[in-house]
Amino acid sequence: MRSIVLVLFLAGLATSLQPAYAEKFDDVFFDGLILKSRRQYKKALESFQQAEKLHPKDPEPWAIESLLHLKLMDYKAAEIAARKAIALDKEYEQPLQYLANALMGQQKLKEGIAECKKCLALNPQNDWSKRFMRIAQSKLRIPVTDIFEGQITEDRPAMELIAKYLQDQKYDDAIKLINKHIAKYPTNASGYLKRAYVYEVMRRRDLAIKDYDKILSMYPCEEDALDLRSQAYQANKQAGKTVKDLIKLVRNDTDHWNSRFRLAFAYMEAGNYKASKREYTGLLKVYPNSIEGLTGRGAAHLRAGEYKESVADYTQAIKCDPDRSASMHYKRGLAYEKLGERKKAAEDIALSKKMGYDPKEF
Repeated sequence: MRSIVLVLFLAGLATSLQPAYAEKFDDVFFDGLILKSRRQYKKALESFQQAEKLHPKDPEPWAIESLLHLKLMDYKAAEIAARKAIALDKEYEQPLQYLANALMGQQKLKEGIAECKKCLALNPQNDWSKRFMRIAQSKLRIPVTDIFEGQITEDRPAMELIAKYLQDQKYDDAIKLINKHIAKYPTNASGYLKRAYVYEVMRRRDLAIKDYDKILSMYPCEEDALDLRSQAYQANKQAGKTVKDLIKLVRNDTDHWNSRFRLAFAYMEAGNYKASKREYTGLLKVYPNSIEGLTGRGAAHLRAGEYKESVADYTQAIKCDPDRSASMHYKRGLAYEKLGERKKAAEDIALSKKMGYDPKEF
């Protein structure tokens, strides 16, 4: 509990409202991520194995355990952990990649190729699977799988013409050209992504989302489509759908902390304050003085009615960056008001206005 206690101290929190078992899982899971990022693989492995015991049906610790075994070149153990993660979630891209890696590490090349193909069926942009599948096929002297055909970016004249149409705001002409490409290569994601981009430029987000849906119906883990659809859902105030896409993105790259910040915010917008606080707390273990982390968790506490905790987070955030604290003073003032501390509330809100903060503009 050393790290979580440190974060609570830094944030000025006196208590945690999460159940003890959940707090313990979050503690060891995020500790494991930190150790992994520091390349302390054996210690990280212990954390994730402990997390598996606490939440045995959560596939993410099993997937990361598989990755760590690969780092330590224990291919059989990596295979076992990857298969466990896949059994828990068949649309989880990374364990399929790790399983392929583990099999190839054991010289089971044909089996590894099969898993690479499963991985690419979820995400055709998985570069690791593309590269190692080709290497294995070459070693076995069997035909190399061509999965690059149909990328719209390979057609330079068409791309240049589309760019000109966009510059001239001839959106219908751009879409007609892209539609021809899609008709020729209906299973390639790149055409749909390009058309969705044009729809976004036209401010037809509804049509863009339909193209993202089409891609993800074919390839459930296509990273660009997940990222762009999550942004579109967030703009449409569809927080629940945003969360689902961001969970897949976070799993795809556990060290991509920006996605975790987005996930924490999406959880809050969806009304899942417990999950939002968990993500923000985990991020604060890595970046204890993060303004985004402290204000994000402060907002989650405020919405959850945990006003003392909200005051503590905003107070720490103000100390970390007093020059950007106008909105923090305002929101801390709201928390003080809910606590019945009207003098402090009035002082904070007045100071925020003096600093130029207008809540109607944000």
